[in-house]
Amino acid sequence: MKKIIATAIIVLMAAALCTTAFAASHAPEYKVGDTLVDEKFDGEDLGEAFAGWAGYKLEDGKIHLGYSGNWVESSPEFHTVAAYSNYYASFKIAGAPRDCYYGFALRAPEGEHGSLMNGGRFGVPSPDEMSTGLAIDLYGAANSTLGDKIGITFCNGARNGDAPAFMVDRPEGFGDGGEALVEVVDTGDVITIMINGKEIVTIELSEQVDGAYTKAAAYKADGTEIGKFDVSVLAAGSIVFYQRNDYITVDDLKIAALTEGDEGQQGGEEQQGGEEQQGAANPGTADAAVIAIAAVACIALAGIAIAKKVR
Repeated sequence: MKKIIATAIIVLMAAALCTTAFAASHAPEYKVGDTLVDEKFDGEDLGEAFAGWAGYKLEDGKIHLGYSGNWVESSPEFHTVAAYSNYYASFKIAGAPRDCYYGFALRAPEGEHGSLMNGGRFGVPSPDEMSTGLAIDLYGAANSTLGDKIGITFCNGARNGDAPAFMVDRPEGFGDGGEALVEVVDTGDVITIMINGKEIVTIELSEQVDGAYTKAAAYKADGTEIGKFDVSVLAAGSIVFYQRNDYITVDDLKIAALTEGDEGQQGGEEQQGGEEQQGAANPGTADAAVIAIAAVACIALAGIAIAKKVR
């Protein structure tokens, strides 16, 4: 019996090592290049890099979306004017944990968006939103289906309620109304989203047709597949922030290009100007070697365990 228990423990440890190795290797490697946007929202207007839809103001060095506290300003948003792909972005966001729907969208079409993805109503885009992109609902009000999860909805040009969507767990400490750091690494066909330094989801895009990806696969931080979806996600699009029914603040929005080869800085290291990327995930080549060794080790452990069991 003792041998059986010992064997089971060794096999479980080996499986854990294998899972860890896969999860680490699943995160994209990237290098941060030139800064494209560095906005602290401490001016008197949004500036040329942004456009506002409704119900926003700049106050106390932050942008406030929906500050009336009622449904008069039910769907304010602001978005980048330029379309982006192959970039690193970070921003700080805070929202009332009361009846406030809020989140952000990636790869949205350029121009005026209005109530993008029906503003936090998880999985139910507005019937008028026959566009492309994906919305990340960080918080849904009491009458949404999100509960204590984060919702991700692909807008695929379908009727109201037909958009593919899934949920992921919130990282510990997020959702209490405090300010959180969100990071996005978008390498073109892979998008990774992190909150307070914790990866919450990686989305792999494929089969591009007429400037939009038509297939997506989503993965948890440990590499577990969440699902595969038929989508319509632009190859490049604007970044959008939205809310309904209360107000949120957004601050310190930075967008930087990703580079290839030896140019730029790896995530987590100092950037140009001495600034530091906080919480950016990047295994790098050294970690890749460690991952490979760990994978071989876990297979060896499993083999030893099986061999001892046979004896």
